Amino acid sequence: MSAATETSAVPDEDHPTGTAWRTEPRPQPPALPEHTAPCTAAEQAEHLAVMTEAIAGFAVGPALARHRTHTTEGTS
Repeated sequence: MSAATETSAVPDEDHPTGTAWRTEPRPQPPALPEHTAPCTAAEQAEHLAVMTEAIAGFAVGPALARHRTHTTEGTS
């Protein structure tokens, strides 16, 4: 069999290219503006501590109950 008539054992569409069902690659997000910079590890740790403390006392059950009462008022 010549090289021109050989076919691949795996079709091209089965190769993982990260573009499944797309004809063009996914667009890249824009770069960060000049005036911004990524957080340092210390800043990330501080933010995580603040967020963890903020959500530590949050209970889903009471929040859902308030939501259900609020959204079902006047419906029968």
